[in-house]
Amino acid sequence: MGKRKTVWPTDREIRLRFILFAVIDAATVQGVSAELLLPAHKLLRDSPSQTQLRDALSDILATDEMYGFRFPAGSEADDLMRALAAADG
Repeated sequence: MGKRKTVWPTDREIRLRFILFAVIDAATVQGVSAELLLPAHKLLRDSPSQTQLRDALSDILATDEMYGFRFPAGSEADDLMRALAAADG
């Protein structure tokens, strides 16, 4: 039997996981529905792609409860989210 090659997540994917975890925590406090947060939390246990992480973040941040949520200006999370938004268009 051959060895399975381990695929390590990129630095960006690791950062996105931490950001998603922080957003899930904040969204829980703000009262975002569990139907939205549970799949996002499950995603953290799997090996999600960068697109899946970004989609989960977008879904949570688009809720009414998270309106106005911002990462501290100049923080690494804020910089990464701005870079991703700029890359999208």
